[in-house]
Amino acid sequence: MPELIPELKGKRITVMGLGLNQGGLGVTRFLAKKGAKILVTDLKSSEELKSSLSQLNNFKIEYVLGQHREEDFIHTDMVIQNPAVPHHSKYLKIAKKHGVPIETDLGLFLKFCPSQKIIGIGGTKGKSTVTQLIYHIFKEANEDAILAGNIGVSVLDALERINPFTWVILEISTWQMEGIRKYIFQPQIAVLTNIYPDHLDRYLDFKKYARAEKLIFKNLQSKNYLVTNFDNPETYQAKAETKAKVYWFSTKKEVVPGSYLQGDDLIFHSGKEKITFAKISDISLPGIHNLENILAASTVGFIHHISPEIIQKAIRSFSGIPHRLELVRELNKIKFYNDTCATTPEATMYALQSFPQQNIILILGGKDKELNYEDLVKFISKHKRIKQVILLQHPAYDASEKILTISRKYLASQKIFSVSELKAGVERTLQKAQSGDLIILSPAAASFGMFRNEFDRGEQFIKIVKSLSL
Repeated sequence: MPELIPELKGKRITVMGLGLNQGGLGVTRFLAKKGAKILVTDLKSSEELKSSLSQLNNFKIEYVLGQHREEDFIHTDMVIQNPAVPHHSKYLKIAKKHGVPIETDLGLFLKFCPSQKIIGIGGTKGKSTVTQLIYHIFKEANEDAILAGNIGVSVLDALERINPFTWVILEISTWQMEGIRKYIFQPQIAVLTNIYPDHLDRYLDFKKYARAEKLIFKNLQSKNYLVTNFDNPETYQAKAETKAKVYWFSTKKEVVPGSYLQGDDLIFHSGKEKITFAKISDISLPGIHNLENILAASTVGFIHHISPEIIQKAIRSFSGIPHRLELVRELNKIKFYNDTCATTPEATMYALQSFPQQNIILILGGKDKELNYEDLVKFISKHKRIKQVILLQHPAYDASEKILTISRKYLASQKIFSVSELKAGVERTLQKAQSGDLIILSPAAASFGMFRNEFDRGEQFIKIVKSLSL
């Protein structure tokens, strides 16, 4: 463990946002173990935060819940900003005005991490799958590697297992990237999967959101590598915007240097040699978007000089990750897929394109992130195999209202059916489904209101589906 960590002992630290995911919980636990004097403040009540609070029972922590107090951002040595806290928060402005340093869990991680061997993965869609597959490839190659970042586990929980020779495979959200602007973040390899409209409830426009995604390669130099998507208009511009060596991936054309799909073959071309390293038949994950993910992760493997045989073996044994087009169950020859992490219209369209031959009943809707749903509804109207759309409705679900309004222009009224509970939605799908059909939860929106988060939504879907009887 680095020598710098004792500097936390006895420090007064305000943690802003405990939350229900692992970020706030992880940083609070980490700081408590290091002897800091912690005050946690969150707008949620103790009842709402019960699951997180129960994991901190063994630590001496002061709590201010259901509100924030100005004095907690003045009379303190440091403020920890949870990723969910907006950068324009008035309480963060108060801390800055009084010279109180603001940190994030990722900022602390980078400050104390003993390894400089970092692979950073960002992008709108696919980053979790790419992160997990890179890790899977590295472990298949017996490399010393660890997963960290935006993967549902606090980065700080991984810190004690890292040494100077460990490869840190780090998934990074835009919010996390913005929280470490003051650091010269320079991963040895950066991966930017794609950029599509997202989080426009937090960013003023798409241009500002795209700029935040591109922070992942802002500090790269000629000794570093950027792996990015040749087929995406935003990431295609990256070559002109970075000093790094750029390696492409593409499902549409031959790219050099990089990885691409040609017929049934997955090919890596370094510029000097051309290697066929896998075939479509090696891949168990559905959809063209997963081919992109596999190409991106494989390119990282080749840059790291991992053999094509090991990369192929890793691809064959990789079954995907939970909540991303996850096959939950087959009942009466009807398959149920959990795609709760599809929180944008583009992600849901990718899910639907993954099954061109099967009839589909789609469970859709949620909280809006100021996204445009017209293209998705038009896509559904032209997709002849979508038998019905089940729309989740809740007072907070403004995306569902958008979808319902737009659907009046493009869909027959009987093709869309509204429900106020997920269980009722699943039961409705069974009334309409026949042998060979697919039932897919792919909401195209955020989950807050009806669920704690998107993972809670997926877990509840799984529980409902597994409880169904013949």
